[in-house]
Amino acid sequence: MTGKLPLAEGEASRTACARVLLRSGVDEESGEVLSQAVLAQRIGWCADLVAGMVSSLLAERWNPA
Repeated sequence: MTGKLPLAEGEASRTACARVLLRSGVDEESGEVLSQAVLAQRIGWCADLVAGMVSSLLAERWNPA
């Protein structure tokens, strides 16, 4: 994840995670088995995408009052 929202006084951050073991992946179009490096790159991209979506959603809808 690349960014954190600043917290106001009295606010606390929460982190959720799910552990998983990924050993391989397959490209859906070509059927090619992905290398560990490519798999790690795609997982990182997905994690950054989700983090950005969550940050935007919280910024739009969170009401600290």
